[in-house]
Amino acid sequence: MNVLIHTLQGVVPVFLLIVIGSILKHRKVIGPAFQKSSSIICFKLGLPALIFLKIAGLDFSGVFNINEILILLAIALITMITTLLLSLRLKDVTQRGAFSQGAFRGNIAIIGLALVLNLYGEDLAARGAMIVAVMLPVFNILSVIALTIPRHGMSLEGLIRSLKNIITNPIIMAVLAALGFSLFKIPVPVLLGRLLKYLADLALPLALINIGGSLSARGFREKGKIALAAALIKVVLLPVIAVIIFYKKGYNQEELGLIFLIAGAPTALSSHIMADAMDNDGDLAALIIMVSTTLAAVTTLIGISIINSL
Repeated sequence: MNVLIHTLQGVVPVFLLIVIGSILKHRKVIGPAFQKSSSIICFKLGLPALIFLKIAGLDFSGVFNINEILILLAIALITMITTLLLSLRLKDVTQRGAFSQGAFRGNIAIIGLALVLNLYGEDLAARGAMIVAVMLPVFNILSVIALTIPRHGMSLEGLIRSLKNIITNPIIMAVLAALGFSLFKIPVPVLLGRLLKYLADLALPLALINIGGSLSARGFREKGKIALAAALIKVVLLPVIAVIIFYKKGYNQEELGLIFLIAGAPTALSSHIMADAMDNDGDLAALIIMVSTTLAAVTTLIGISIINSL
């Protein structure tokens, strides 16, 4: 029952904001112009502010299991490479990066870590925070790469353009700046912190309303199978692989629960913002978030129940 309650607490607010966005679109309060401008605001202001605040306040000197983190990062990297190769079957190049990102980038900082805290308490949540501290910046870097390479190709000119886009990406710049504050323990000035907090608080609600406004029946018909494939990889295949690996390493029930919730978190909300702003298929990214979040409500209950029965 606790698993059900905490899962719903993490998922329901996400759905409600998406529904609000869909209603606003239906009533023609928002439209394509809003979606385009809100994506730019989230991508260049809200999301960088959110990422900066999350990383700048993390203490990387804490005790964490480096092998555990490296295995999870390896799973994410292999998934990105594999899904990019699989995406070559998609004729629309704008769908390739969105598909790959949706399959490996999880909502670990918001849904994953919150469920760990609610189900297993502060000790494992602190351990989960160490995992998030390393994986969050890596996820952002991998996402920029996944969204850039399919658009520009692997030629020398394409790689140069990709590298330029990666270096000048607002998300990457926010990650690098935040790592400097975190590693050197530089306190964020109060006024700057407050401004960034306002922008960060704006990012996710605006992104979710944007997602709701971008969903359509036609999108479900045309891209539903692609979204379902990415979602199944994210919330079924990845956590199963991760749990099997760590089960063989002798992890106990609670530790396996931690791994399952981190590896099986639904696709990150920010993946829609990045896909849309980087000229990838934002509608597909939004659909993957919707489908993976729906599936995660079920897979979390099943997965944790199975782990608790071991």
